[in-house]
Amino acid sequence: MSIDGIMLTAIKNDLTENILGGRIDKIYQINNDTLSFTIRCENQNRKMLISTDPAYNRLHISNLDYENPLKAPDFCMLLRKYLHRGIIDKIEQPDFERILIFHIKLRKEKYYLITEVMGKYSNIILINEDGIILDALKRINKQQSQQRQLYPGLDYQYPPRQDKIDPTVVSKEDFFSYIPDDFSDRADKAIMYNYRGIGPYMAKEIIFRAGIDFKIDYSTLSKEDRERIKNSFLSIFQEVKQGKFRPAVGLDKHNNISYLSAYPLLHQKNIKDHTYPGTGELFDYYYSNEVTNNKLDNFKDRLNNIINKYLTKNRKKQKKYHNGLEDAANADRYKQYGELITANIYQLKKGLEEIELVNYFDVEQSKIKIDLDPSLTPAQNAQKYYKKYNKVKKSIKHLKKQLGILRHEERYLEQVSLNIEQAESQSDLKEIREELIKEGYLKEKKKNKQKKKSNKPLPPYKFISSQGYHILAGRNNYQNDRLTKKIAHSEDIWLHVKEIAGSHVIIRNHTNDNIPQETVNEAAVIAAYYSKGRMSENVPVDYTKVKNVRKPKGAKPGLVYYEEYQTLYANPAKELINKLKN
Repeated sequence: MSIDGIMLTAIKNDLTENILGGRIDKIYQINNDTLSFTIRCENQNRKMLISTDPAYNRLHISNLDYENPLKAPDFCMLLRKYLHRGIIDKIEQPDFERILIFHIKLRKEKYYLITEVMGKYSNIILINEDGIILDALKRINKQQSQQRQLYPGLDYQYPPRQDKIDPTVVSKEDFFSYIPDDFSDRADKAIMYNYRGIGPYMAKEIIFRAGIDFKIDYSTLSKEDRERIKNSFLSIFQEVKQGKFRPAVGLDKHNNISYLSAYPLLHQKNIKDHTYPGTGELFDYYYSNEVTNNKLDNFKDRLNNIINKYLTKNRKKQKKYHNGLEDAANADRYKQYGELITANIYQLKKGLEEIELVNYFDVEQSKIKIDLDPSLTPAQNAQKYYKKYNKVKKSIKHLKKQLGILRHEERYLEQVSLNIEQAESQSDLKEIREELIKEGYLKEKKKNKQKKKSNKPLPPYKFISSQGYHILAGRNNYQNDRLTKKIAHSEDIWLHVKEIAGSHVIIRNHTNDNIPQETVNEAAVIAAYYSKGRMSENVPVDYTKVKNVRKPKGAKPGLVYYEEYQTLYANPAKELINKLKN
């Protein structure tokens, strides 16, 4: 969803109301594209978010919580150096461009933080009072752009301006002078192509509010139609100049986001409009739903592609080894060929390609054809079959061992795939990615190797049963191992779905009580829910004491064996999960 000049004016008004005169107390760089500023204003801390993400560029007051990296990137450190404890003196939107300039005073110095909200070209630049660039979040050199460079030490220049008019300075007398009479294109484009800062949605809205189909060619419109367009245009921009905004999101019948706008869009059909008090609440809603879900889905897709690649490779190998075992099942045939050749060696001679002999291994003494190598003697042909027999017999042990290893890996990869599917946050997926790096399925980027610090592992999912017992469930394979082998005690109860991928679940039993069956049943629901059987009914769940669970030497993360267990059947119920979640 792109931000046009109208939306940016609404954002500027909200920022002015919330942070003008405020002091910058904290600056964080959440990721490569996004900065967070904590601003102290009127005895309250307010958070401003600025993102140059190509798909989700935005800036606004935010009430959402974000994870901050352990080490601040260089650009963030530079902003802290120059802007920490600075006062936001003015917020400016020059000529209705998609640019906001924050005037910041710090003692006797003055700095300008420039935010260019321009889709994939979005950027954040810090300049001094003389207009010299101190740095940019995304540096642009001559190789990237001959027209405009953004590098420390250079003079800051605005992005190249389009030959359009600032709509906030247009009067009813000169409105038509900016649109050629013979403009031959759709009516909404007559607005969008000639006036600055008006995006496609608002251009259509202006035409719609004039009672005209925006697809009609502007050059064919009557004088009365054009007059209605002018009045619609001036009416909307009167509200813009007065700061009367109603930030809105449009949802379709599936609750998918159709649009974000500074005003509800009347031209959008079959759409339910929801308005918000300010742009901050609007963008928080959008980010916490559409953006977060999209990013989570994209992260899941990337990890799943890796897992699927290894699963495909694994299953191809399994098929190959199964075929090898089928061949090995016929090993006795090669031994018989050798013995038949030896028994009839007196009637054979070198140079034969095939021989037909009585098969005395067959009850009916039928004849059998045996292929020979004409370059070998009969004795050598017999030895060739004996060697083939011995080789195949020896390979059986190797093939079975390799199949066991491959099945073990397949179970592990299926569990990782489930963990990815059921991950609830970026942090969950980051831990899975770390696991894949440690297990050799994913290469770590060099720059990450150098910067890497050990992050504190995520806690397991936590629940409290109806009887007050604490229940834990692992989020990934490493956590399953940690939960079962390090956190749990021998008398705790361990649960896992039978024979399919799923989380390890632990019922804590600090007092060595007999755990009530109702608590065991509830833990079984949790085990079924965090498993491949989530969408099924009557999912079999095994349970036993932790002391009966063991991890074989060299086993993949999360893989264990258990004994002396009981089985019950559970229906995964999200309502119960939410009720018990701590």
